[in-house]
Amino acid sequence: MASAGSAALAACGGGGDGEGAAGDVANAQTGPTGVGKAAVSASGTAIPPASSITDSSGTVWTLVNGRVTRNGTGVMTGSPVALVLIVYYNGAIYAQSSAGIWYKNGNPWANLGTTDPRGTVKSAGSLFYGMNGHLAWGAGSIYNTMTAASQLAILKDLGVTNYRADVATPAMANIVARALTGAFANSGVSILPVLNPSSVGWNTSLSESAAYTLGYNLATGVTQNLKGLVQYIECGNELEVPVRVNGNGNLTSNYDPKTWLPYRGVIRGMVDGVRAIDPTIKVGVNVGIPLAFRALQMLWNGITPNGTANGVSGAATIRWDFTCYHWYESSGDVVCGWINNQCFDVLQALKDSFGVPIWLTEWGWHGPSDTADQQAAYVTKALTEYKSVKDKYNLQSVMMYAVIDDSFGLVKGDGVTKTSAYTAYKNFVKANPV
Repeated sequence: MASAGSAALAACGGGGDGEGAAGDVANAQTGPTGVGKAAVSASGTAIPPASSITDSSGTVWTLVNGRVTRNGTGVMTGSPVALVLIVYYNGAIYAQSSAGIWYKNGNPWANLGTTDPRGTVKSAGSLFYGMNGHLAWGAGSIYNTMTAASQLAILKDLGVTNYRADVATPAMANIVARALTGAFANSGVSILPVLNPSSVGWNTSLSESAAYTLGYNLATGVTQNLKGLVQYIECGNELEVPVRVNGNGNLTSNYDPKTWLPYRGVIRGMVDGVRAIDPTIKVGVNVGIPLAFRALQMLWNGITPNGTANGVSGAATIRWDFTCYHWYESSGDVVCGWINNQCFDVLQALKDSFGVPIWLTEWGWHGPSDTADQQAAYVTKALTEYKSVKDKYNLQSVMMYAVIDDSFGLVKGDGVTKTSAYTAYKNFVKANPV
């Protein structure tokens, strides 16, 4: 169950819909007037839905008859080039010709060749098959000694398109950013950063306001370095675990009224912080206790536990864009979890409660107690079930824990030795494209 994942991810946490990133460049459309429709990148800059872009300084850029103008004056110098779209990205204007060549505004304009200046902002397509790793871990970790390119090679061989990586500081975010603009650029593999406030001082003794501030500062610092590079961020990793005081997690009374406040505070802070920097990034919130969907329901509906069956309503509500959940083999079947000796469909509860896409951002086997054959069998069994129900529940991504780990990994801790579960995973994805 997720408790096993909790131990493995104590310093961790670790993004699709098949659509491009919010604000990703659209294909230019040229009408009888010869005016191409401008588009904007995931930098979040707002534009009119026609032929002009107003950048962050108020300058108006237009595309008219294949030419770029700035406040009505032509800016392209050198040989005439027919342009078909313009985009504002990370503080600069870019244009693309009908031949697919990109140019960056300047004097003269820089010819960038066919390389998209936005790097991995373009959609990687389906993000269904995902994997956990620790891309931004420091010295002493195999993830630190293994290059991003080497990790990517394993993911590509497996058929993975979504890589979950924990971040707790701007420095860790920079490691992820360098991977996204380097080895992962245009690779077809996206990265889901998961914010880890426990690594920067969050604990259940904080006040709600102090926890909010900590979460907000963490999120703004990290998001600033990842803006324009990621489409999704997960806020927190199994933070409800120390808040539960009894039961399965499916009841309001299972949670401690006092420690609930810093829990809610840090979640609110992270969600608000991400959106303050880039409101186009979609945010997710998770729980790790198998039946802790009730914690998510209380956050969503503004309910505070007070020891009673219903709790107290009226607190600030929290809204997220995709619901994250963790489910390990020892928890049984995610569509038949057991409450009071009755089968309970957890995925249906998540779908009905929030009406947003569901991501299993962690799943995996028992750990070292499973034999190699049992691990491989579980991989095939779990993937078969998840793929069969993905449309019913709007299950958009299932991210296994983990790519490299002695107890839970498809690759052993040396970063080289592949398990039989590795082959099982690879063969399933190859035979079942999504």
